[in-house]
Amino acid sequence: MDIRKLKYFLSVVDEGSITAAARKIHIAQPALTRQIRLLEEGIGTRLLDRNHKGVVLTRAGEFLYDNALRLVADLDNVAKKTKAIAEGYADSLSIGITTIHPYIPSISGVISRFRAQYPDIRLALESMLSGPQTTAIVQGSIDAGLLFIESDDEPLLDTLSVGTFRMAVIMRRHPGLLDKAPTSLRDFDGAPFIRFKRDSTPGSYDRIDRYFRDAGITPNIVQECHDDITIRGLVATGMGYAIMPSILAAGDDSLIAFELDDLPIYCTLMLAWRKGCKSPEVDLLCRVAMDADQLASEAEEQVSIVEQSSTSFVVQ
Repeated sequence: MDIRKLKYFLSVVDEGSITAAARKIHIAQPALTRQIRLLEEGIGTRLLDRNHKGVVLTRAGEFLYDNALRLVADLDNVAKKTKAIAEGYADSLSIGITTIHPYIPSISGVISRFRAQYPDIRLALESMLSGPQTTAIVQGSIDAGLLFIESDDEPLLDTLSVGTFRMAVIMRRHPGLLDKAPTSLRDFDGAPFIRFKRDSTPGSYDRIDRYFRDAGITPNIVQECHDDITIRGLVATGMGYAIMPSILAAGDDSLIAFELDDLPIYCTLMLAWRKGCKSPEVDLLCRVAMDADQLASEAEEQVSIVEQSSTSFVVQ
């Protein structure tokens, strides 16, 4: 079976149509259509049904898709590890790390300890948002990731919890946009909000929306961004508010976080890998994270700091 045709097939399924897949992988649409047809002819069955919206997997196509993900990922891993061995390493491990890792120093601590304990394993790091990390892990582009998800959100991943962080409304401290300290989401009715795009962290996006609905308000979104660091920077300019992990305001005199009773959201930092495919290198990383037990203790310490700072709201 031609691995290139399998990759084309996966792209078509992931993008939902041959047209969209052709644009993404930079191939002419007729050529991509022909590759899919050759794959179907080679296997001897139809894999995709076409309709006005795009493509839908047949039962045979569903089986091939699930197994093709594993086959392509395994082949990519073999190629990466072969290259690592050629460069003098015993093995390699590629992981994604959340874009707010600079505000969670213990992540760097875990990485440093892993490098120190296993110098023969080449470690490649990629700063990525949670949504793209999930896709990259499932597709085999990276071996594992440190990302914000809930275990039930991603059925194709196995996870290990390494830290929990309280979500809060973050705003610029001086001068603030409110004339008094907020006590509920209703205090932000009509207020300008900056938020991430849904494809960045779908699970968190939907949970926040539910709490807005429960509070009976529709958020006034003035800007959407793809990453937390950009959002944090815009909040610091006074453009608006954002709902983010409260740790992002810890130790910063220009920002303040309000943890509200009607916003009881905790985001979990997970070490995640493809379901049922825990490699020896990922297992070693899990052991380092568990033995250190540092991420969870730091989360508790930073939450305490934020709670203390929330009592010092001053309007100027």
